[in-house]
Amino acid sequence: MRDTSYKKNYKMANKGKLFEEEIIKSNEGYKNRGIALIQKISTPWQVKRQGKKIVSAFPVEKSTLDFRGTVKPGLSISFDCKESEDERGLPLKHIEPHQIEYIRNALTMGEISFILCYMKKYDKRYLISGSIVIDYWDRWKANKGKRGFNYMPTNIMREVNSRNGIVLDYLEGLEGAI
Repeated sequence: MRDTSYKKNYKMANKGKLFEEEIIKSNEGYKNRGIALIQKISTPWQVKRQGKKIVSAFPVEKSTLDFRGTVKPGLSISFDCKESEDERGLPLKHIEPHQIEYIRNALTMGEISFILCYMKKYDKRYLISGSIVIDYWDRWKANKGKRGFNYMPTNIMREVNSRNGIVLDYLEGLEGAI
């Protein structure tokens, strides 16, 4: 009998994949220049098999954020990648509660934590500092259901571009933090 409890959402399967590839190439550029060592964090998965055939797969636990690493001279950073088709900004529903908890804890420990957002409609990439993410999240939770509290507008984000041979120089977007 086949386990049908897991259904792959093909619409979401590769969402943000090209944006993530830009970030991975940027990380390679940072590493090659001796600026930073940043790696993608994999989500642990439980795979169920029948013989050699995979019949289902699901995450074992909630992951932290998409990327973690160290920027010279030893600053810890963590960030997640989000993609939005909403022209107003990044909907807060795209962020998971465990990610907010991680950002909160990371900031408390002195880690630099943020979100990189690809605004599909404008074909632009933005950085949103962790403290701004937390402020908007808390406001959203306090005003649940009220209009205007459910997204982070682009005017609070810092645009990130290609620079000095780095595909997406997001570290420049951290201003004086590095």
